[in-house]
Amino acid sequence: MRNIKTAALLLCLLLFATPSLTAAEIPDPVTTHSNEDGYNTYGYIKFSASKRKIVSVLWNFADYENWLLDGLTRDDPEAKKLTCTLNRMEYLGEENMVRVYFSLNIWLLRNKEHSVLFDIVPLEGENGVKIVLREDSRNAKILESLFYTIAIKFNGKETTLEYTGHCKLKGLAARFFTMNLYKKNVEWYIRTFANNFLKKLEA
Repeated sequence: MRNIKTAALLLCLLLFATPSLTAAEIPDPVTTHSNEDGYNTYGYIKFSASKRKIVSVLWNFADYENWLLDGLTRDDPEAKKLTCTLNRMEYLGEENMVRVYFSLNIWLLRNKEHSVLFDIVPLEGENGVKIVLREDSRNAKILESLFYTIAIKFNGKETTLEYTGHCKLKGLAARFFTMNLYKKNVEWYIRTFANNFLKKLEA
C-alpha cells in the first residue's frame, strides 16, 4: 500500500509540476527588414488554456505591470546585456493607454529614463481575441512607427497565440539599430513576454 501511495504521489508531481516554456524554448520569431518598411517580426506559440482564463488575463490591462516585465528590467542578469532595458509600465485607465519606461545601456544615456506611450486597441471575435498596442505619435522622437499585435485563436483544445511586431526608426537611430541589434533586443523581449504570459495563465 505504501508503494502504491508513493507511486501515485510521483505521478501527480509529473502531471502537475510540468514547467512552462522558457524564453529559450519558445519558437524563434522571424524578422524581416527593409528601408521602406522597417523591422517586422512574426511568430506563434501553441498552448492549452481556457478562453475564460485567457480573456481575463489579456483584458486586465491594469495588472500588466505586475507580471509582463518579469526578466526584462535591469535587475535581471540577462537583461543587463541588452541595449535597452524596460524599467516599469503604467496603465492610464481613462485614456486606455499604457506608458512603458525604459533606459538605454549606452554610456552618455545610461542614467536617463525614457518612455513610450501606447494606445490599447482590444478586439474580440467569435473564434479569438486580439490586442493591438500602437505607439502614440506624440511621444517618440526617434520612432516613425511602432506597434505590436497579439492575436489568440481558439481551436478546440489547442490555442494558438500569433504575434507581430513592427518598428520603423528614423534619423541616426535607423543607422545605429542594425538587424543583429534588433534581433538581440526585440526578439528577446518578445520571447520573454510570451513566457510571462504563459506563466500568468498557469498561476
